[in-house]
Amino acid sequence: MRWFRAPGRANLIGEHTDHTDGLVLPAAIDRALSLEADLGGHRIRLTSAQAPERVDVPADGSSAPEGGFGRFVAAVAAELAEVGRAPVGMTGRLTSDLPQGAGLSSSAALEVVVATALCAAADLQLEPLELAALCRRAEHRAVGVPSGIMDQAASILGRAGHAVLLDCGTLEHRQVPLPEQHALLLLDTGVQRRLETSGYAQRSEELRAGLHVLDGRRPADVDPAELPTLLASLPAIPARRLRHVVSENARVREVAAAFAAEDLPRVGELFAAGHASLRDDYEVSIPELDALVELSGEAGATAARMTGGGFGGAIVVLVPDDRAQSLGESVLAAYRERFPAASPSLHLCHASDGAGER
Repeated sequence: MRWFRAPGRANLIGEHTDHTDGLVLPAAIDRALSLEADLGGHRIRLTSAQAPERVDVPADGSSAPEGGFGRFVAAVAAELAEVGRAPVGMTGRLTSDLPQGAGLSSSAALEVVVATALCAAADLQLEPLELAALCRRAEHRAVGVPSGIMDQAASILGRAGHAVLLDCGTLEHRQVPLPEQHALLLLDTGVQRRLETSGYAQRSEELRAGLHVLDGRRPADVDPAELPTLLASLPAIPARRLRHVVSENARVREVAAAFAAEDLPRVGELFAAGHASLRDDYEVSIPELDALVELSGEAGATAARMTGGGFGGAIVVLVPDDRAQSLGESVLAAYRERFPAASPSLHLCHASDGAGER
């Protein structure tokens, strides 16, 4: 029996930038999917402590179930077959302490942990970002979502106490130390989201409708000072989408610099600006997310913003360790007063190492 682990991620800044090859600053978190498996055989047979289904697919992913987590498993196996992995299967059980539907990338963690185990089963070595790109293709195959490489890369490249500054176009990356004695507090609205039924794809189409004004440049290479001129000829909706993505890439650079300078007040300002842009320009926030960000600021958080694709899910709050639990509980108490029917939750996390065999 062998054990594999792949963490979820909290994106600190750089939302909806990765699918235009932009900049992101995620951190792997100490919440993860784990897989205990016997390697071998010709089929992949998996159960999950969190789901009733039993997955039983060919080791090369040549057939797949129509729904459930089995479609991700089969998609990973099929992508690995296309790069020459021998069709060696496994029998195992998945467990998780990673909330699903909270914007913490449980689907990417599933893809990465399955891919890591299947590579081990066939004694296949892939470079970290080659594996991340393969898992990204598997997500496209499974659910048709036009996502970028950030989620899978964060799950693989994570390092304890650090975020990963990743250029999703060039794949250049470096580790960014996070403030010592600070936690990543994830406050979940209780509003679950699923990428394939949210407005994620629609936002991507609306953004693409405005990209032609960049004359082939990617948004990450555009100075925000150019925006008034660039946006003047665009309809309102593509203009707002493009303004978010250009300004968000700039915020990623500024947050990384602020962390390096230990300028936490500036980090707080940039988180707030990023959330406002997601709310007003990209229009992926919801009132519950806005309330959690507002209440976290009033409670004295260092920084707070929504994280993930939006339309539900969670916010990420940077807060000193010694205040994290109490601040989170007070914020959720005030949130429940505004949304009595909500079932929010609190997840106290720290930046963790990336995927691998335990």
